[in-house]
Amino acid sequence: MVYMILKPIKVIISTILLILIGYYFGLRGIRFYAVISESMLPTLEIGDRLIGEKPDRLKHADIIVLDDPLETGGLIIKRLIGMEGDTIEIKNDGFLYRNGKKINESYIKEIPSYTVNAIKINKDEVFVLGDNRNNSYDSSIVGPLPLSTVKAKILIRYWPIKRLKLF
Repeated sequence: MVYMILKPIKVIISTILLILIGYYFGLRGIRFYAVISESMLPTLEIGDRLIGEKPDRLKHADIIVLDDPLETGGLIIKRLIGMEGDTIEIKNDGFLYRNGKKINESYIKEIPSYTVNAIKINKDEVFVLGDNRNNSYDSSIVGPLPLSTVKAKILIRYWPIKRLKLF
């Protein structure tokens, strides 16, 4: 008799919990992503699993997910380098300059073997680069991308578990 009463209560509590979790994920825009290219090495490796949320604020060096400018429905994962009002340049020395100031980027795989002439980032645009600068299809090739193409800001790498990291 007690079991017959407890079973419906468990079902109701489980249902409420699932609804609350689903609501939270929907409200925060929480999404799961998989890394499928080497463009973010050494920070992200192929097969890494990530959690991102719909961004309310972005800052330089955030890792973000954007619509792929080449593939309809595809996504790319890059590092945010420039935002509205910034002037971005990669000089002959291979270093990134934002607004004329040399930026220390300890996260990149190697110094880029290319240059980017100074470019001013307009309103509602972002400039993104992969950490694997010499093997990344990014703003160094296509220029700034619309801010509206940003889908998420990466919060955590949860897999593989031994490389768990908050960003």
